[in-house]
Amino acid sequence: MTHDIKPPIRRYKEGDFDELTAGWHVTNRLSYPYVAEHQRHTLDDAREFFRRKVLPCCAVWVAERAETLLGLIAIEAPWIRQLAVFPGHQRRGLGTALLAKARECSPRELRLFTFQRNNQARAFYERHGFTVVALGVSPAPELEPDVEYRWVGEPRRPEPASDKPTRSS
Repeated sequence: MTHDIKPPIRRYKEGDFDELTAGWHVTNRLSYPYVAEHQRHTLDDAREFFRRKVLPCCAVWVAERAETLLGLIAIEAPWIRQLAVFPGHQRRGLGTALLAKARECSPRELRLFTFQRNNQARAFYERHGFTVVALGVSPAPELEPDVEYRWVGEPRRPEPASDKPTRSS
């Protein structure tokens, strides 16, 4: 694995939409050749899904270098709804950087689903401390065996007790 210099991770802006959805669409088609539903989706379908299902409920962050989008993470805390590193930019630490952003946004817990057959993603999440919660099947129209993962962050330390006397009622 080669690690490039960490690119900036920044909030999604509306001007990113076309490049972001195109990269996400290609990534999904290449990553899931075994999911017929992903293979049937057009770029217009991807845009519609992103506009209606991702943007209204998720905080979206992008990795960018030289004004080129490299990947994204969409978080509806504590859920990671989408994580994609675009082709040609994988295995360079971008997924780890995007996951670090998710941990900043939801430091106590993260959860996600991925397909059981997605061995690369499963190894990635397990390397980063995620554990399997449940095995199941994704909802229609995919109906693909999936796995739910969970990561638990460091517990918050209690605030030190104040030395000031308290008023009793």
